[in-house]
This record gives sequence, C-alpha cells and structure tokens, in this order.
Amino acid sequence: MSSGASARSAIAAYRVLPARAGWGYLIATSLGRLPLSMMPLAILTLATASTGSIALAGVAAAAAALGEAVGAPTSGALTDRFGQRPVLLAGVVLNVVFAVTFVTTIAEAPDALIIALAGATGLSLPQVGPLSRVRWMAMSRDDLSAAFAFEGVTDEVVYIVGPALVGILAVTVSPEVALLSAAGLIAVFVTQFALHPSARFTIRRDDAATDASPDTALPLSTTARRAIGALVLGGMLAMGTFFGASQAGLTSFALANGLGDSGSLLYAVMAVGSAATTVAMVALPDRIGFPTRWVIAGAGMALGAVGMMLAPNVWILLVWAIIAGAFQGPALLTIFSVAGSIAQPGRAGILMTLTGSGVVMGVAVGTSLGGALAAEGGSAAAFGLVVAAAAVLAALGIGVGALTRRP
Repeated sequence: MSSGASARSAIAAYRVLPARAGWGYLIATSLGRLPLSMMPLAILTLATASTGSIALAGVAAAAAALGEAVGAPTSGALTDRFGQRPVLLAGVVLNVVFAVTFVTTIAEAPDALIIALAGATGLSLPQVGPLSRVRWMAMSRDDLSAAFAFEGVTDEVVYIVGPALVGILAVTVSPEVALLSAAGLIAVFVTQFALHPSARFTIRRDDAATDASPDTALPLSTTARRAIGALVLGGMLAMGTFFGASQAGLTSFALANGLGDSGSLLYAVMAVGSAATTVAMVALPDRIGFPTRWVIAGAGMALGAVGMMLAPNVWILLVWAIIAGAFQGPALLTIFSVAGSIAQPGRAGILMTLTGSGVVMGVAVGTSLGGALAAEGGSAAAFGLVVAAAAVLAALGIGVGALTRRP
C-alpha cells in the first residue's frame, strides 16, 4: 500500500468515529477526562498556597493519587455490576462535594482532614478514559484500532493541557478557582458522558451470564488470560515509571543547564511526538501483531532514554526526547489493545480501569524514585531509571507474545 493510500485509509478510519458515537460523545469523553490531569496539581497548588507547607501539600497530592489508584478499579468493578451510568453519576456528586469541601475548609482544617479530603477527591474521580474504551469495545469492534488511537491521543493532549490550565488559572485568578474549575468540568462533561445513550451498550456481568452472543475476547485459557492480565498491569506500571522518571530527569536536566523550571516544556515535546505517532498507528497492517508492536515500542523508548541519559546539551536531548516520545504513545495504545483483546463480556470495566490505575501508580514510583536519584546523581541517574523501565516494558511484551502464540 502506498503512503498516500495509507494516509487516506487512516483518515477514513477516524471519520467513522463521529458516525458511530456522535460529536457530543467525543466532546464529553475528551473534556470529561481533563480533570484527571488537573486535580492532583490543583490540590498541590492550593494546599501549598493555603498552608504554606510544601511538605503537607505533597502528602495531600500523593493521597489524591493513591485515592485514584484505589478508586479507579473499584469504580470499574462497580460498573461491571451495576452499569456505567449510576456509578458515574454517583462519582460526579461525590467528587464535586469533596472538591468544594476541600476548597472551603482548607484554610482552617487540620492537616489530617486536608489529607483525607485530598484522598477522597482522588478516590471519587470518575474514570472517563478507561470507561470510554469499554464503550468503544461495545460500539465499534470493527473500528477499535481507530477508536483506541483516538483515546490515546486524547489522553496525551489532556496531560499537556490540564496542568497548563491549572497553572494559568492559579496565577491569573486563584488556586481555588483552578480546583473548582476541574470540579465544574466533572459536573458538566462527566454528567454528559454518563447520560449519553452509548452507556446502554456496555454489558453488565449479570447480563453477560445469560447473553448468548459470542465472546469476542481471544480464545485463551483462564490461566493464560490471567497471566496476560498481570503482564498488562506490569506494563502499565513500567509505563508510569517511565513517565514519572522522565519528568524528574528532564526537570533535573533543565535546572542543571540553566533552563530554570522549563522541565515541563521539555516533557511536553515528548507528549507531542507521542500523539503524532499514535494517530498514525491505524495505518499499521494487522500482520504486525500486538506483541511485536509492544516489544518494538519498549525498545524504541529504551533507545530514546539512553540518548537522553548521554545527551551533552539541550538540543541533543530534545532529539532523543522526541524519539522516546514517538514510541510511548504506541506503547500505551498497544497495551490497552491487549487488555481489550482479553476482556470478557461483563468484565471490561474492572480490566480497563485497573490497567489505567497502573499508570497512576507507576508515575508515583517514577517521580519519587527518579527525583531521589536525580538529587544524588543528577539527570543521568534519573534517566537510568527511565532506561530500566523501558527495558522491563519490552521484556513484558516478549512474555505476552509467548502466551498468545498458538501452537
């Protein structure tokens, strides 16, 4: 197939998505997940400004992240049992209440209450991204590659725009408005997502038990399915560690080279490259299977990380950051696709949300450990952790290939 034909085929694949779900759905799922990238930073910013303690603010932000890591698979399991709509609407109410309470009480609240409210806010965050993937699996099996690519690009954009929006609002208006804006987005767009007609297409566990429709998951034994599920979670932990350690390494590099607080801008370069290659993934032929894509992506990330570790100046670093980023989006897309391929009817919610929470936990590990390494050995030490995470990711892909290879 020529490159022109591939491009036309890719464009056609994406044009199907609005016809499948409607523009309202695409807007709701995009803006409904934006608060996931805003809440932790907004909590950190507000807690710092209100209490004057960066240590307390850091604990509060960590509590929010831990709450999300626990709440995501919990909400996924509940959606499998009761359906997405009631779980999402309950999450909207609880999250908005906790966020507003956090804002209105933080000036006078004791430290324990601040941490508890931050954790509750993270715990109740509606998991729009993973649950949107579950809906695409029900709505658009024939166009799932394009749908998951759209989801991957949306995630990349959200994690660039969200923190930037928090920073802008905190500086130009107030930290309180930054957090309340995230809560407002949840109230409007997660509600829209919950009420969208596509919610009725998802299969609940009780319905799956009596449904005569065929299981579209890969024909694997229960043992193999569980093993692949464990590798998927491990892959997401490695991805999150890669992200968190990259942030720490780029921040350290920027400070050491007189670039001030521009580490986040360097990281944005990785995300932009990642979004571009994720869009192009629909043009890959099906004969290049998920395990092969997984291993290649992990190896490419490792190569880019080695380049960043050895980079003598910022321009060389940017080149290698773009290379590393070009593989990270396809890696995420592939891992979610593998998760989708083993999801059985009525169990996709828990699988997708658990997969997503793996990234959250990995980012916490990568940021904390990468920061500690950078403090002791500079950016090269933090990038060493990035290399290790990518290498582990590639090795896990080999394991997936071994489990899915048919005799």
